[in-house]
Amino acid sequence: MKILKLEYAPTVVLVLAVAQMASLANAGLFEASYAVAGLFSFASLASGVAVYIYLRNKDVTAARIAIATGILFFIMLFAIGEYLFATYIPS
Repeated sequence: MKILKLEYAPTVVLVLAVAQMASLANAGLFEASYAVAGLFSFASLASGVAVYIYLRNKDVTAARIAIATGILFFIMLFAIGEYLFATYIPS
């Protein structure tokens, strides 16, 4: 499929993470939703780095998009997870 390019891998990971987190939070499993946020944040970072390494000599622009979105989504998912942890898990 031409519309699914390799540099969009971190975005796909983000969409899967948000869907899974919403599903678990809807069921009242906030601890699991926090764990999913942490897991998928590192998966997004790893996919961004992997795509960057793969594309760095072939398509520099696509490699930069992949690493930038991977890092951005890592920070965003980690922040969402920390928010869930601080809001819904008693200390």
